[in-house]
Amino acid sequence: MKLATAVNQYLDVNAPWSAVKTDKDGAAKTIYTALKAIDSLKVMFAPFIPFTSERLHGFFGYETPLFGEQYTEDVTDAIGTHKVLRYKPVEGLQWKPSNLKPGQKLNQPGPLFKKLEPTVIEEERRRLGN
Repeated sequence: MKLATAVNQYLDVNAPWSAVKTDKDGAAKTIYTALKAIDSLKVMFAPFIPFTSERLHGFFGYETPLFGEQYTEDVTDAIGTHKVLRYKPVEGLQWKPSNLKPGQKLNQPGPLFKKLEPTVIEEERRRLGN
């Protein structure tokens, strides 16, 4: 999370939205640097938010999946039965830092998360017994 915070601070300090008026190359470098960092964060966060990371991967214009086809499976161990996330790897893909190239065409982004209304939160809490 510190890296994500550092990227936000980097953008605040360099303010490419203002710098673009006087230094287009500098603004472009700032945006590219931030996108490279976010692209690598996507890989680091993938074990925790795999579907969101995969969606972000698509926004960055990659045509192959982030780490393969995702699916869930029931696994039984000494504690009980659990639903786990698995993936079928794609030949040649591996977990690695950003491969974002300067000038790479990005796809139209969209929201990564859905805002939950307070009523939904309350209902989920009731369902969980809180």
